[in-house]
Amino acid sequence: MYSDLNVEMNMDRRNFLGSAAATSALPARLRAAEQTPWDIIIVGAGTAGLPAAIFAARRNAKVLVIDAADKIGGTLHLAGGEISGAGTKLQSAKGLKDHPDIHYADVMRLSHRTADPDVTRLAVDHGGATLDWLLDGGLIPLPEHPVTGEGLDDHGYSVPRYLWGKNGGRDLLAVMAKQFDPLVTSGKVTLMLNARVSALLASDAGAVEGVRIGDTAIRGRHVILTTGGYAMNPDVFQRMVGQPAYAAGSYPQSQGDGLSLATSVGAALRGEKLHRPGTGSIMSADKFPATAYARFNTVVEKRPPWEIWVNAKGGRFIREDKANPYTLSRALFDQPRLKYAIVFDETILSEAPVGIPGWTIDKMREHFGTHPMFHRAETLAELAVKAGLDGPGLEKTVSEYNASVKTGGDTFGRAHMPRPIATAPYYAIIHLGHSATSSVGIVIDKDMRALRASGEPIAGLYAAGEVLGSCVTLGNAFCPGMMLTPAMTFGRLLGERLPLST
Repeated sequence: MYSDLNVEMNMDRRNFLGSAAATSALPARLRAAEQTPWDIIIVGAGTAGLPAAIFAARRNAKVLVIDAADKIGGTLHLAGGEISGAGTKLQSAKGLKDHPDIHYADVMRLSHRTADPDVTRLAVDHGGATLDWLLDGGLIPLPEHPVTGEGLDDHGYSVPRYLWGKNGGRDLLAVMAKQFDPLVTSGKVTLMLNARVSALLASDAGAVEGVRIGDTAIRGRHVILTTGGYAMNPDVFQRMVGQPAYAAGSYPQSQGDGLSLATSVGAALRGEKLHRPGTGSIMSADKFPATAYARFNTVVEKRPPWEIWVNAKGGRFIREDKANPYTLSRALFDQPRLKYAIVFDETILSEAPVGIPGWTIDKMREHFGTHPMFHRAETLAELAVKAGLDGPGLEKTVSEYNASVKTGGDTFGRAHMPRPIATAPYYAIIHLGHSATSSVGIVIDKDMRALRASGEPIAGLYAAGEVLGSCVTLGNAFCPGMMLTPAMTFGRLLGERLPLST
């Protein structure tokens, strides 16, 4: 098993060598690529693109891989590396009986039936084989794995099938790079780094016939878009989901290039209403995108709430003592600007368990008035102004809540109401919904062909990975291992299945 340091050193060395080989004399390489009739052009050398190239090259396909970054791997450099599959060798070795039908039922339950059934079916039917490929290639899961993901939304899987390695996504990248690098060195795969595809080449009939890099037209029989998401492009993020991109915590190249390329030739998108804002975080600054700074404990099993949670209008929007990650995320999705404030008073601050894990009450107090997401005031009206909430709305909500504390009859049905909010000073901590993944993506069919809004496939164009949108196999929820596993699985299947020149 690699140590963290060894993985980093080995990856850095690979990336340096790959970058040097793939970007040296790029104009000459572009001229050579322009003259080559490629079987498969893969745009994106990450989670889906690498297996697509590996398995296509094993069939002696002429493969060109293009990436805008200076190294291979994409989001695997940052990902936790969680994967899941049914009927794996690891499960068999541990006496666990599983089947894709059970995995499919679990995913549909966990996603509240919002994941795409056909694409999910394809992913789970072939996900076990993907895990076996990775395990055979040297992936070492943590000793207690696989696990069910118990403790996550809706109690996780019904059968242990969820696993990851010590070094997260870098362990997956290490397995794939070990197979991919020799293919590049031998010339079976051509790799171009620091090269951004600017357009797709399309025939008069609408079929995709290749890509353009600057002024260079490169033609191929099949083009696979594996460019990842758009989480690091605030403009695209706002356009896709109609909400601000508060956080910048994803891979720098997650710019939405694949969506722009696909829609330029008529591909349809989906997933706007399935955006997952999470349960919100305290951002590091009030200029966005920022980074997640801390998070108030909203897990009611660990800390029943003493506070109320209000939206920008000053109104409560959920029963705080019955919220779970899924219900809070979905309720937050419907709030203006994905914003809510956790509101309380001096009595609650002094008597309740500290709300931010790992903090002391003194640390909490130090932040009010010094951090842009922490607000304190002598009146609720003043607090509303500082926190950007509607003043009359907040005053009305607190008054109604205090009456509920007195009578025990809350409008939302809340039972845990230890104290009223009645003793100045008053406090508000702002939480903003954000996501490191991209819900909106390209619509595909069971053959991973990009589709028009009419349902017609776009000849020559395929897609895999996060460019499909997290919605496709997660829906609007969290399903353990159902981001990375489908990406690698669909890349593998495309590499194995696409017709080649005779």
